[in-house]
Amino acid sequence: MRKIAKSFISSFSTDKVGFSARKLSAFAAVLVSVIITMKKIPEIAMIDALYAWLCFGLLCLGIVTIEQIINLKNTNTPPPPTSPTKVEDGSVGC
Repeated sequence: MRKIAKSFISSFSTDKVGFSARKLSAFAAVLVSVIITMKKIPEIAMIDALYAWLCFGLLCLGIVTIEQIINLKNTNTPPPPTSPTKVEDGSVGC
């Protein structure tokens, strides 16, 4: 527990010690989403609100980007998955 608290406090400094800002943002978004959804949203709309908050958490983590959402909205086909490609020196890259 002490290690988690120390990492949390260290994440506010500018060095590489502590948690990343993306993870803290996503954690805060999900935590606030659960609290607001359970206390303020009518029962009939809870699942929709929870989906919206979780999508915000995905945006904070960078798993889903705004560009991907715009492309998905404009075209009804999802973009092809990227596969690793071989680089000339034999290493694998994206």
